[in-house]
Amino acid sequence: MAIKEFPTQQVLELACAAQRTNSAYLKESEAVYSSDNIYLYSKQTNKILVLCTLEPTIWTADPKEAPLPLKVTEEDVALAQEIKTYFKRLLFAAIEGENEFQTSINSILSGDMVKQNQFGYVACLPSVYVRDKAQNKIKKVARQVEEGYLAEIGSSLKDLDCEILESVKSKNFEGYNISAIINNRMASWLNKTNLNLGACIIVKAKVKDHTKHWKHQNDVTRLNYVKAAQ
Repeated sequence: MAIKEFPTQQVLELACAAQRTNSAYLKESEAVYSSDNIYLYSKQTNKILVLCTLEPTIWTADPKEAPLPLKVTEEDVALAQEIKTYFKRLLFAAIEGENEFQTSINSILSGDMVKQNQFGYVACLPSVYVRDKAQNKIKKVARQVEEGYLAEIGSSLKDLDCEILESVKSKNFEGYNISAIINNRMASWLNKTNLNLGACIIVKAKVKDHTKHWKHQNDVTRLNYVKAAQ
């Protein structure tokens, strides 16, 4: 039986819609529970959301839990174009064959159609793009920020301007790992909810620890009890 193909642009736009719907890239489904630990429903993977939108009959589990079809917004279309432009810039690495993932992605994005069994590659692209963009910005910022810490461990902070550089769902805890710049110094904390990249106000926080950036070795002020406003 021939593997079905779909327009690459459509699949990529749906991948962006899935990323927005899940607020992250989910490789495996996640059970969602109420505050009193009662099972409510399962969040489906980004790949499944795309598949079920294009091929509803692929869902064979409980019909009541079938994911709703994705709705593509103008923002999704714009993000899809940004992603295509970004990966075209990495074309040299793909030609060199040094990066198998990049080579596969370039092959997919260069074609008009994508096979259904390649949806996993496309589904993760919004997450990869956001991650790479954030890491590139952090690399640039790491060369410009001041060394030193915001305050002594245990100190309270209030009403500080902040720029969120990265917000990544934690693999080990319930929440998001935040990287930010405050007073031209690097800071980080675990936040209960996802934060948008860009401007933010630290309403209040406490200095939990003084540490170093895992990759760039800059001084990083680790915060907790953070209340942030955007």
